[in-house]
Amino acid sequence: MFQKENMFRLSTLIIFVSFWSTALYAAGGEDAGSPLMDFIWKVVNVVVLAAIIYKFAKKPVAAALGLSAESAKKDLDEARNAEEKIIADLSEMRSKISGLEKETLEMVESAKKDAKDAKARIVKEGKLEIQRMKQQASFALKQEQRKAEDDLRRWIADESVKLAEGTLKKEINQNEQKKLVKNFVDQLNQSEGAT
Repeated sequence: MFQKENMFRLSTLIIFVSFWSTALYAAGGEDAGSPLMDFIWKVVNVVVLAAIIYKFAKKPVAAALGLSAESAKKDLDEARNAEEKIIADLSEMRSKISGLEKETLEMVESAKKDAKDAKARIVKEGKLEIQRMKQQASFALKQEQRKAEDDLRRWIADESVKLAEGTLKKEINQNEQKKLVKNFVDQLNQSEGAT
């Protein structure tokens, strides 16, 4: 309370002196007063003005500067935290990228191995298929050969039978003819003998 009273008195005194000095300076006119007194009054006016500004602007300026400093400190802390977070995120991303690179290399190696295995399997299956096709062709060829042999045997048998029939017919015809000739000759002989 005492301090507020003193400050009020001081500010009242400063205002009074300021107005009084201005009034005295203005009353002096152009020819009144020496340049030294003018200079002194100007200095006093500037000092009074600075004191008034200091008195009334000290707290708001200090508060503004304090807020500005706190705000700057807060912004700096936030920037540091953001930088740390970014560095941590960057480190995490690098480790993820490294992991992805390893995973990609593993996938490529796995794909190469799978392709190699698939190639070996396809070649093996191809060889087995060729072998199976050869066996089927060989079996089909044997079947056709047996069929051809059977057909040939039947044809030979049929032709043999036909030939035998023809030969038998000839023999029968010759025997028949001989018999007929003999019978005819016998009949002729008998008829000659009877005559």
